[in-house]
Amino acid sequence: MSTKLIYKNFLINKFKRDTFNEIFILISNGGFVANTRFIVSVVVGIFLSFVSVALFTMWQSLYQLHSIFKSSFLRGLAMLLGTNFSFNIIAFLTKGEWAITYFLAPALLAWIFVGYITGTIAKGSRNGFISGILAWVIVLLIWILVSIIAGEDLMAFFQGNQLFMTLGGIAGSSLGVSLSSILGGFISGPEEEY
Repeated sequence: MSTKLIYKNFLINKFKRDTFNEIFILISNGGFVANTRFIVSVVVGIFLSFVSVALFTMWQSLYQLHSIFKSSFLRGLAMLLGTNFSFNIIAFLTKGEWAITYFLAPALLAWIFVGYITGTIAKGSRNGFISGILAWVIVLLIWILVSIIAGEDLMAFFQGNQLFMTLGGIAGSSLGVSLSSILGGFISGPEEEY
């Protein structure tokens, strides 16, 4: 019996006598394990995104944000999450400065690292891509929500010259996390069914 069929039978006939046998078969086939891998990969990706930029700047960004954290925790958290979206891929491509040092910015390296780890935990390129993009979207939404609560002017991020910087940062981070999560999922092995 396939894992999906056993799980469907378990949900339909929850109070039957053979429920424990079906649960044992479901666990032994890896039904709950695959689901757990996916959830763990998203949670790890979210938590890694809080420290990943600081990891690639040798903790200098956290030292700079330390004084801001003392005065306002939410503003410091918004700035910490905002550094994840600071690599402007649009400016990199339009300026024509093709040096590798400009391309390997800490924000891009951070999302490549987060995507690779989430893809490796999730197993499979499709599952890795989904978990990496899901972690990226959740971090983006947390950044927007914390910025609103902290009282920052989000409209300034989406007007004039700042619009290209914000869109470039979002595009660069999504590109980094998507490609690296696909690679991490591909390297870790075949996909598991949920």
